[in-house]
Amino acid sequence: MAAWLRMLLVLGFPGAVVLAGTQPAAGLGAPAGSLALTRIASVQLAEPAAMELEGWRRAAERGEVAAQTQLGSMYYLGEGVAADVHEALAWYGKAARQGDPKAQTLLGLMHEDGEGVPRDPREAARWFRLAAERGDAEAQVRLGEHCYQGEGVERDLLEARKWFRLAALQGDSGAQAKLGAMCYLGEGQARDAAEAMKWFRLAAAQGDATAQGCLGMMFAMGDGAPRDLVEAYRWLLQARAGGDPQAARTLETVERGLTPEQIRTGRQRAAQ
Repeated sequence: MAAWLRMLLVLGFPGAVVLAGTQPAAGLGAPAGSLALTRIASVQLAEPAAMELEGWRRAAERGEVAAQTQLGSMYYLGEGVAADVHEALAWYGKAARQGDPKAQTLLGLMHEDGEGVPRDPREAARWFRLAAERGDAEAQVRLGEHCYQGEGVERDLLEARKWFRLAALQGDSGAQAKLGAMCYLGEGQARDAAEAMKWFRLAAAQGDATAQGCLGMMFAMGDGAPRDLVEAYRWLLQARAGGDPQAARTLETVERGLTPEQIRTGRQRAAQ
Protein backbone atom coordinates (compact mmCIF):
# COMPACT_ATOMS: atom_id res chain seq x y z
CA MET A 1 0.00 0.00 0.00
CA ALA A 2 2.91 2.36 0.61
CA ALA A 3 3.74 2.66 -3.09
CA TRP A 4 0.14 3.40 -3.98
CA LEU A 5 -0.11 6.09 -1.30
CA ARG A 6 2.98 7.80 -2.69
CA MET A 7 1.30 7.78 -6.09
CA LEU A 8 -1.73 9.47 -4.52
CA LEU A 9 0.48 12.19 -3.05
CA VAL A 10 2.64 12.72 -6.13
CA LEU A 11 0.03 12.57 -8.86
CA GLY A 12 -2.94 13.85 -6.94
CA PHE A 13 -5.51 11.30 -8.12
CA PRO A 14 -6.83 7.93 -6.85
CA GLY A 15 -4.58 5.04 -7.71
CA ALA A 16 -4.59 1.31 -7.27
CA VAL A 17 -5.12 -0.26 -3.86
CA VAL A 18 -2.20 -2.67 -3.64
CA LEU A 19 -0.52 -4.75 -0.99
CA ALA A 20 2.58 -3.21 0.55
CA GLY A 21 5.67 -3.82 -1.52
CA THR A 22 3.97 -5.11 -4.65
CA GLN A 23 4.63 -2.01 -6.77
CA PRO A 24 7.57 0.41 -6.93
CA ALA A 25 7.11 4.00 -5.83
CA ALA A 26 5.76 6.18 -8.61
CA GLY A 27 7.90 8.82 -10.28
CA LEU A 28 7.20 12.50 -10.05
CA GLY A 29 4.35 13.89 -12.08
CA ALA A 30 2.32 17.07 -12.35
CA PRO A 31 -1.29 17.22 -11.13
CA ALA A 32 -3.87 17.77 -13.83
CA GLY A 33 -5.03 21.31 -13.25
CA SER A 34 -7.60 21.72 -16.02
CA LEU A 35 -10.26 19.53 -14.45
CA ALA A 36 -9.98 21.31 -11.13
CA LEU A 37 -9.96 24.66 -12.94
CA THR A 38 -13.25 23.86 -14.65
CA ARG A 39 -14.72 22.68 -11.36
CA ILE A 40 -13.73 25.79 -9.46
CA ALA A 41 -14.60 28.16 -12.26
CA SER A 42 -18.06 26.66 -12.44
CA VAL A 43 -18.66 27.59 -8.83
CA GLN A 44 -17.95 31.22 -9.62
CA LEU A 45 -20.83 31.64 -12.03
CA ALA A 46 -23.92 33.33 -10.65
CA GLU A 47 -27.39 32.44 -11.92
CA PRO A 48 -27.55 33.47 -15.61
CA ALA A 49 -30.57 35.71 -14.98
CA ALA A 50 -28.91 37.55 -12.11
CA MET A 51 -26.79 39.79 -14.30
CA GLU A 52 -26.07 39.85 -18.01
CA LEU A 53 -22.58 39.87 -19.45
CA GLU A 54 -22.43 43.63 -19.95
CA GLY A 55 -23.51 44.18 -16.37
CA TRP A 56 -20.67 42.03 -15.12
CA ARG A 57 -18.30 43.79 -17.50
CA ARG A 58 -19.28 47.26 -16.26
CA ALA A 59 -18.84 46.16 -12.66
CA ALA A 60 -15.50 44.53 -13.45
CA GLU A 61 -14.27 47.64 -15.23
CA ARG A 62 -15.19 49.67 -12.12
CA GLY A 63 -12.78 47.44 -10.23
CA GLU A 64 -15.28 45.23 -8.41
CA VAL A 65 -13.31 42.12 -7.53
CA ALA A 66 -16.18 39.62 -7.50
CA ALA A 67 -17.29 40.82 -10.94
CA GLN A 68 -13.76 40.46 -12.32
CA THR A 69 -13.56 36.88 -11.12
CA GLN A 70 -17.06 36.19 -12.42
CA LEU A 71 -16.24 37.67 -15.82
CA GLY A 72 -13.04 35.63 -15.98
CA SER A 73 -15.04 32.46 -15.35
CA MET A 74 -17.58 33.40 -18.03
CA TYR A 75 -14.79 33.79 -20.56
CA TYR A 76 -13.06 30.61 -19.41
CA LEU A 77 -16.21 28.50 -19.68
CA GLY A 78 -17.77 30.31 -22.63
CA GLU A 79 -20.89 31.21 -20.65
CA GLY A 80 -22.77 34.01 -22.41
CA VAL A 81 -19.70 34.83 -24.47
CA ALA A 82 -17.26 33.03 -26.75
CA ALA A 83 -14.70 31.13 -24.69
CA ASP A 84 -11.42 33.05 -24.53
CA VAL A 85 -8.71 31.78 -22.23
CA HIS A 86 -6.66 34.97 -22.62
CA GLU A 87 -9.58 37.18 -21.56
CA ALA A 88 -10.19 34.83 -18.64
CA LEU A 89 -6.54 35.11 -17.65
CA ALA A 90 -6.68 38.92 -17.83
CA TRP A 91 -9.74 39.23 -15.60
CA TYR A 92 -8.53 36.64 -13.11
CA GLY A 93 -5.26 38.56 -12.99
CA LYS A 94 -7.02 41.83 -12.16
CA ALA A 95 -8.99 40.21 -9.34
CA ALA A 96 -5.99 38.26 -8.09
CA ARG A 97 -3.86 41.38 -7.84
CA GLN A 98 -6.60 42.91 -5.69
CA GLY A 99 -6.25 39.97 -3.30
CA ASP A 100 -9.20 37.78 -4.28
CA PRO A 101 -8.18 34.26 -3.14
CA LYS A 102 -10.41 32.41 -5.61
CA ALA A 103 -9.01 34.38 -8.53
CA GLN A 104 -5.50 33.73 -7.21
CA THR A 105 -6.22 30.01 -7.11
CA LEU A 106 -7.61 30.04 -10.63
CA LEU A 107 -4.65 32.04 -11.89
CA GLY A 108 -2.33 29.54 -10.23
CA LEU A 109 -4.11 26.68 -11.95
CA MET A 110 -3.74 28.35 -15.34
CA HIS A 111 0.00 28.79 -14.81
CA GLU A 112 0.24 25.23 -13.52
CA ASP A 113 -1.53 23.85 -16.57
CA GLY A 114 -0.13 26.27 -19.16
CA GLU A 115 -3.50 27.68 -20.17
CA GLY A 116 -3.13 31.07 -21.86
CA VAL A 117 0.46 31.32 -20.57
CA PRO A 118 3.55 29.10 -20.69
CA ARG A 119 3.47 26.45 -17.97
CA ASP A 120 5.25 27.91 -14.93
CA PRO A 121 5.21 25.85 -11.69
CA ARG A 122 7.01 28.61 -9.77
CA GLU A 123 4.42 31.23 -10.72
CA ALA A 124 1.62 28.75 -10.01
CA ALA A 125 3.01 28.07 -6.54
CA ARG A 126 3.32 31.81 -5.88
CA TRP A 127 -0.39 32.39 -6.59
CA PHE A 128 -1.37 29.27 -4.66
CA ARG A 129 0.54 30.51 -1.62
CA LEU A 130 -1.19 33.90 -1.71
CA ALA A 131 -4.60 32.23 -1.88
CA ALA A 132 -3.67 29.54 0.65
CA GLU A 133 -2.63 32.17 3.18
CA ARG A 134 -6.09 33.70 2.73
CA GLY A 135 -7.71 30.38 3.55
CA ASP A 136 -8.64 28.99 0.12
CA ALA A 137 -8.79 25.21 0.59
CA GLU A 138 -8.15 24.34 -3.07
CA ALA A 139 -5.04 26.54 -3.05
CA GLN A 140 -3.87 24.90 0.16
CA VAL A 141 -4.15 21.46 -1.44
CA ARG A 142 -2.34 22.60 -4.59
CA LEU A 143 0.41 24.30 -2.62
CA GLY A 144 0.77 21.16 -0.52
CA GLU A 145 1.22 19.14 -3.71
CA HIS A 146 3.89 21.53 -4.97
CA CYS A 147 5.73 21.37 -1.64
CA TYR A 148 5.49 17.58 -1.64
CA GLN A 149 6.87 17.30 -5.17
CA GLY A 150 9.34 20.17 -4.97
CA GLU A 151 7.79 21.65 -8.09
CA GLY A 152 8.20 25.42 -8.29
CA VAL A 153 9.28 25.46 -4.65
CA GLU A 154 11.84 23.66 -2.53
CA ARG A 155 10.63 20.19 -1.56
CA ASP A 156 9.44 20.33 2.03
CA LEU A 157 7.33 17.47 3.43
CA LEU A 158 6.57 19.28 6.68
CA GLU A 159 5.30 22.27 4.72
CA ALA A 160 3.24 19.99 2.46
CA ARG A 161 1.71 18.37 5.51
CA LYS A 162 0.88 21.78 6.98
CA TRP A 163 -1.12 22.85 3.92
CA PHE A 164 -2.89 19.51 3.55
CA ARG A 165 -3.88 19.73 7.20
CA LEU A 166 -5.30 23.25 6.86
CA ALA A 167 -7.40 22.18 3.88
CA ALA A 168 -8.40 18.95 5.64
CA LEU A 169 -9.65 20.93 8.63
CA GLN A 170 -11.88 22.83 6.20
CA GLY A 171 -13.41 19.52 5.16
CA ASP A 172 -11.62 18.98 1.84
CA SER A 173 -11.81 15.22 1.31
CA GLY A 174 -8.83 15.13 -1.05
CA ALA A 175 -6.67 16.90 1.53
CA GLN A 176 -7.90 14.52 4.22
CA ALA A 177 -6.89 11.55 2.07
CA LYS A 178 -3.47 13.05 1.32
CA LEU A 179 -2.86 13.90 4.97
CA GLY A 180 -3.87 10.39 5.92
CA ALA A 181 -1.35 9.06 3.40
CA MET A 182 1.45 11.17 4.87
CA CYS A 183 0.57 10.04 8.39
CA TYR A 184 0.52 6.42 7.25
CA LEU A 185 3.87 6.70 5.47
CA GLY A 186 5.52 8.77 8.20
CA GLU A 187 6.32 11.65 5.86
CA GLY A 188 7.02 15.01 7.49
CA GLN A 189 6.52 13.52 10.94
CA ALA A 190 6.69 10.12 12.62
CA ARG A 191 4.43 7.41 11.21
CA ASP A 192 1.05 7.33 12.96
CA ALA A 193 -1.38 4.72 11.64
CA ALA A 194 -4.13 5.72 14.05
CA GLU A 195 -3.92 9.34 12.89
CA ALA A 196 -3.93 8.15 9.28
CA MET A 197 -7.08 6.18 9.92
CA LYS A 198 -8.74 9.22 11.48
CA TRP A 199 -8.22 11.29 8.33
CA PHE A 200 -9.11 8.43 6.01
CA ARG A 201 -12.38 8.00 7.91
CA LEU A 202 -13.28 11.66 7.45
CA ALA A 203 -12.56 11.52 3.74
CA ALA A 204 -14.30 8.17 3.34
CA ALA A 205 -17.43 9.55 5.00
CA GLN A 206 -17.55 12.13 2.19
CA GLY A 207 -17.41 9.38 -0.42
CA ASP A 208 -13.70 9.57 -1.25
CA ALA A 209 -13.02 6.19 -2.88
CA THR A 210 -9.27 6.46 -2.27
CA ALA A 211 -9.77 6.87 1.47
CA GLN A 212 -12.34 4.08 1.51
CA GLY A 213 -9.84 1.77 -0.14
CA CYS A 214 -7.19 2.75 2.40
CA LEU A 215 -9.54 2.03 5.28
CA GLY A 216 -10.32 -1.35 3.81
CA MET A 217 -6.64 -2.20 3.53
CA MET A 218 -5.88 -0.99 7.07
CA PHE A 219 -8.69 -3.04 8.60
CA ALA A 220 -7.58 -6.06 6.55
CA MET A 221 -4.03 -5.71 7.90
CA GLY A 222 -4.97 -4.67 11.44
CA ASP A 223 -2.94 -1.49 11.01
CA GLY A 224 -4.16 1.54 12.96
CA ALA A 225 -7.06 -0.46 14.39
CA PRO A 226 -7.72 -4.09 15.35
CA ARG A 227 -7.96 -6.41 12.35
CA ASP A 228 -11.56 -6.59 11.18
CA LEU A 229 -12.25 -8.33 7.88
CA VAL A 230 -15.93 -7.39 7.91
CA GLU A 231 -15.04 -3.68 8.12
CA ALA A 232 -12.35 -4.21 5.50
CA TYR A 233 -14.92 -5.80 3.22
CA ARG A 234 -17.40 -2.97 3.87
CA TRP A 235 -14.95 -0.22 2.93
CA LEU A 236 -13.57 -2.05 -0.08
CA LEU A 237 -17.12 -2.53 -1.34
CA GLN A 238 -17.67 1.22 -1.05
CA ALA A 239 -14.34 2.00 -2.73
CA ARG A 240 -15.27 -0.22 -5.66
CA ALA A 241 -18.69 1.39 -5.91
CA GLY A 242 -17.01 4.80 -5.75
CA GLY A 243 -15.01 4.12 -8.89
CA ASP A 244 -11.79 2.51 -7.68
CA PRO A 245 -11.39 -0.36 -10.17
CA GLN A 246 -8.48 -1.90 -8.25
CA ALA A 247 -10.46 -2.28 -5.02
CA ALA A 248 -12.21 -5.29 -6.56
CA ARG A 249 -8.97 -7.28 -6.57
CA THR A 250 -8.38 -6.87 -2.85
CA LEU A 251 -12.09 -7.32 -2.22
CA GLU A 252 -12.01 -10.80 -3.72
CA THR A 253 -9.11 -11.79 -1.46
CA VAL A 254 -10.87 -10.50 1.67
CA GLU A 255 -14.17 -12.12 0.68
CA ARG A 256 -12.56 -15.58 0.52
CA GLY A 257 -11.84 -15.33 4.25
CA LEU A 258 -15.41 -14.44 5.27
CA THR A 259 -18.42 -16.54 6.17
CA PRO A 260 -21.70 -15.95 4.32
CA GLU A 261 -23.04 -14.16 7.40
CA GLN A 262 -20.03 -11.85 7.53
CA ILE A 263 -20.44 -11.05 3.84
CA ARG A 264 -24.09 -10.12 4.43
CA THR A 265 -23.07 -7.91 7.36
CA GLY A 266 -20.39 -6.18 5.32
CA ARG A 267 -22.80 -5.53 2.49
CA GLN A 268 -25.40 -4.11 4.87
CA ARG A 269 -22.84 -1.72 6.36
CA ALA A 270 -21.72 -0.62 2.91
CA ALA A 271 -25.33 -0.02 1.88
CA GLN A 272 -25.85 2.25 4.88
